[in-house]
Amino acid sequence: MNRFNTANHISAQFDKELESIREQVSTMGDLVQKQITLAVEAFTTGSIDLAMQVLRQDDIIDEFEAAIDGDCAKVIALRQPTGHDLRLLISVIKITGELESIAAKAEGIADITIQLNNSLPADT
Repeated sequence: MNRFNTANHISAQFDKELESIREQVSTMGDLVQKQITLAVEAFTTGSIDLAMQVLRQDDIIDEFEAAIDGDCAKVIALRQPTGHDLRLLISVIKITGELESIAAKAEGIADITIQLNNSLPADT
């Protein structure tokens, strides 16, 4: 399925590469959304376990960003896209950077949650 609304290219492989990148970005976006949800829940409930889960999953998001950016660079280098396709790939690279930045904010919330809950006096 061609969700980028691009014309089919002469190379069906090029279309597959673009679709693969789109799916990776969608998956990364879903993971970032879950990270934010978990971080906010950890903060509001004071759950160190949820905060630790956010911190553990941050590496996965970093790996997604690197993989997607690498795939975009590969397509740009090998396919030499022009016009719409090139703008699309550059936009994807920017989007993954923004998603990673949002995930870093979730990580910051998780760090604060852990610091706050470790500094609270134990209930007696």
